[in-house]
Amino acid sequence: MACEHKYYSLILKGCSRQENLRQQLENVLLRGKLAIKMAIDQMPSVIIYKGKVNNILEILPIFTAEKAAITVTFGGVPQPLPLKKIYPHFSELTPDLQALLTPVPQNLWLGETIHLIIAATFLEENGALIISSHAIYFVDKPADDTNCRWLIIPYTQITGFPAVSPGNNLIINCCDPNGCQTNTFSLQAESLPAAATAIRKAKAAKHYLTKVRTTCLGCGFLSEDYADSAPFEALCHCGQPYERIIIA
Repeated sequence: MACEHKYYSLILKGCSRQENLRQQLENVLLRGKLAIKMAIDQMPSVIIYKGKVNNILEILPIFTAEKAAITVTFGGVPQPLPLKKIYPHFSELTPDLQALLTPVPQNLWLGETIHLIIAATFLEENGALIISSHAIYFVDKPADDTNCRWLIIPYTQITGFPAVSPGNNLIINCCDPNGCQTNTFSLQAESLPAAATAIRKAKAAKHYLTKVRTTCLGCGFLSEDYADSAPFEALCHCGQPYERIIIA
């Protein structure tokens, strides 16, 4: 049976157009400009805590328009956990990958399930390819840098399914604020099938989308849609206000 939730929290993982996002959020969130700026500057961070579901249809399109990487959690925010606590095969990773991933901010994984972690090379940098329920991550740490960095490709930006090309390459096509581009990750040959399958399954499962049930007690209207296609009006055609809950 599906679980129903009246409140949600939203974690912002990444956004390349931070100034645009900040300006738009200032128009809809009941928070000071400084608080919004600090939340965006400190990504990954909680941008909305226990918001009302009726407001989610107003807010989510802003993050979609700015191609932001987000997760929506139900009710409050779960306790952040290190990757070794949420990925059951962490101890099986090489010592180098474990050392690379241990200092990654725990907020980066809030609201997500980690399906697969494998060694990969991207733009001539060695790192970890992480396939989650919401996005594809690439984490690395250049030799001249003391901090790790990460690339996030949300499934909402990926066009089609991954392809495998000669040379043990995994090809991911996506569209972000900078336009459409092709990302090529080099993997070990034995890792390619598992990576491609994990991405296909995660994208097809659509756990990265937020499903909303909309009802009207006046006329009995009922719909269950993903947030981007759910009725966005405050009132039903009969004049009564809609009631909404998130379905998980």
